[in-house]
Amino acid sequence: MYAQYSPPALLAPYVDAYWIVTTYGPAVSRILPDLCADFIFNLDDGSVKAVGTMTTYHDTHILSAARLLGIRFKPAGMAAFAGLPMQLLTDQHIQGDNLSLPLVRQLQEAVMQDHNRLQAISHCLLKALPDQPTRMQAAISAIQSSHGNISPVTLAAQINMSPRNFERTFLQQVGTSAKTFSRIVRCLSAKDALKKQPASNLLSLALNYGYHDHAHLTREFRHITGEAPSEYLSFLYK
Repeated sequence: MYAQYSPPALLAPYVDAYWIVTTYGPAVSRILPDLCADFIFNLDDGSVKAVGTMTTYHDTHILSAARLLGIRFKPAGMAAFAGLPMQLLTDQHIQGDNLSLPLVRQLQEAVMQDHNRLQAISHCLLKALPDQPTRMQAAISAIQSSHGNISPVTLAAQINMSPRNFERTFLQQVGTSAKTFSRIVRCLSAKDALKKQPASNLLSLALNYGYHDHAHLTREFRHITGEAPSEYLSFLYK
């Protein structure tokens, strides 16, 4: 069972959603990269782990039943609150105790309340709200609106940063290079387009999203999602 909740408006630039799920094991669940980062709290034992930005799919093995609550941060959102160098979390699941962050301990206390958990989480995050969005959020928006077809040099120029400083800051706040982030955005954009128009010619789809050819799209699609476009369509419409 899965449920998702929107954060307060003031948190929306940084937090994508709160979510609660009950898992039943044993099972295997495939998680696709969404370019977000999460704090995941186990409601049964109070433990927490940080999940960084994913660059490829991950098969999660669920061994037993559990109740989980997650805070899904938008790209660069977790760094804005926690001040973590996000590249340390990329493709990682790290126990919260290893992070030694006051914010994590405060969120644990909020999550373990029996009532109004989400309200308590929001209150905790609002107290730590950044003064203003970072320039990386403008760069992220530009990548997403271009479906990943924009160069790091162009992005740096748009937000008045040197290419070197831009790349270093993007890596620290997002967890990947701008080039890798753009590759994933482009692949996910092509995946969404394929879902909406399953009869699309794959060569035309590839060219529309900046791939050299059908084979290039297929390689990227398989690396990021774990399956070829044809396999994805077969799963959707079987």
